[in-house]
Amino acid sequence: TATPTKTEHDMESQAKTANSLTDTTSPQATSSQALDEVSDKISDIEAQMYADAVRNMQVGIHIWHLEESKDDRDGGKLRLISTNAAASQFTSVPAEGLIGQTIGEIFPAVAATDIPSIYKEVARSGKGRDLGEVVYGDDRVPKGVFLVRAFPLRGKCVGIAFENITARKQAENTHLENEEQLRIIFEQASVGMGRLSPDGTWIQINQYLSNLLGYTTAELLEKSFAELTHPEDLALHQEHYDQLLKGTASQVTFEQRCITCSNDIVWVNTTLSAVHGRPAGNVRQSANTDSGGTLMYFIATIQNITERKEAATALKNQKNDLVAVNLMLTDAMAQLKQRNEELDQFAYVTSHDLKAPLRAIVNLANWIEEDIGNTLPEENREQFDLLKSRALRMEGLINGLLEYSRVDRTHQSHERIDIADLLSNIVDSISPPDTFTVELAPNLPILEAKKTPLVQVFSNLITNAIKHHNRSDGNVQISVEDVGDFYEFTVSDDGPGIDPAYHDKIFVIFQTLKSRDELESTGIGLSLVKKIIHAENGSISLDSKPGQGSSFRFTWPKSPHLELP
Repeated sequence: TATPTKTEHDMESQAKTANSLTDTTSPQATSSQALDEVSDKISDIEAQMYADAVRNMQVGIHIWHLEESKDDRDGGKLRLISTNAAASQFTSVPAEGLIGQTIGEIFPAVAATDIPSIYKEVARSGKGRDLGEVVYGDDRVPKGVFLVRAFPLRGKCVGIAFENITARKQAENTHLENEEQLRIIFEQASVGMGRLSPDGTWIQINQYLSNLLGYTTAELLEKSFAELTHPEDLALHQEHYDQLLKGTASQVTFEQRCITCSNDIVWVNTTLSAVHGRPAGNVRQSANTDSGGTLMYFIATIQNITERKEAATALKNQKNDLVAVNLMLTDAMAQLKQRNEELDQFAYVTSHDLKAPLRAIVNLANWIEEDIGNTLPEENREQFDLLKSRALRMEGLINGLLEYSRVDRTHQSHERIDIADLLSNIVDSISPPDTFTVELAPNLPILEAKKTPLVQVFSNLITNAIKHHNRSDGNVQISVEDVGDFYEFTVSDDGPGIDPAYHDKIFVIFQTLKSRDELESTGIGLSLVKKIIHAENGSISLDSKPGQGSSFRFTWPKSPHLELP
């Protein structure tokens, strides 16, 4: 029969029954009738207790009565005669008005399944059935997963105990998905990963670690991490391992060498993290720590840093080599400085000793000419002039060589230079013929530079343009162009020009295009110009053809500290 709903009247009835039971169990109630009454009352109490338990348990309960008749073609009807609060909670279907309805009326979607047949079979056979996980949903019942078990009751009734395990199944599926994702990450990671037992043996490894160390997975699982560690790094390895075992650290990171299956050495960066918890089964255990339970295992992350270590070693060796080279260069610079000082002294002494006899030769020639006077034959006078010119040429060569040798070795301060004023003074000192013109561009800059080298460059170029001109009414033009970090100066003339075949030759020391008897020249001027310009990180070039004049272009840095790229 159906279990009645509990009311205050039921509670009062139970209290009276209990009091009556106490009374009837007194020594005076010994008649057979009294014993029967006691037995009936105890049965009523037990029934009421079972009913209360069913109503309040956290498992959904439906009790169906199988109604059978000869006219039924579907094997009878299942009609709900009892339910509890948990059943309404699990199905979201209120209990009001359900009692007395058939299973098809309450759960219409179940009619298309074999579930009603199973319930009827349990009611007839008296044997329970575990239906396992059943997926169900309709207009009133949200689709979910239910764990269902059917058990027989007296009077062709069947009890259905069920739980809504949808949330649990979703959590399980999420957990399985997370586990699968973690497994993929573990296997596909571009670093070695694994789990180590507290005694240091491998529990699990990924393929990268197996490839790194050259062992198969089965071979590696039979070894401990210490066995793979280079003997010289074993003490360091054990020191960090002990920190985790003692609980003084929960994670350690260190670099060490490992020995591969082929006895090669690889450098690795190792991170070990301790995992604590409550072991299950026969998992190996260690002593309890303060980290929240028993030490279960270590998670190891191993990164191959062999290339980085080799690069660092090579860099260190290069640094040591550079230090040694630097010391050698410092020593060489000191020796070079000493040699330059000695060379300057030698050049000074040599030039003084050479120029003194030359001046004496010129003076002697002049004195002889004065003593002989007009009696000196013309032929001898020409020879005396040739003698003096050769002596003066030699003095010019000596002075040019001194200037050439001192380029790059003289230290001069920089100063602010107005190029227009500088060129005006140079032209004035050269004193070109009155019929010769030197034109200066109006946009000449003001820059910070060494004055003496710049004077030497312009003086030589302007002097050459005048000296090598084929007319006395020639013209020289000086212009400038801004080319970024440099100024490009151009010294152009309208002279005879130079064949391109000789453009490189004119910058070579002692090289002249005409014989020195035809045109007095030391052959040092343009080579000196080129050396000065290169010393300032500039460049010089020539644009000239026979009969079309010459244009010497050279660059000069805007900043005295500018270096070549």
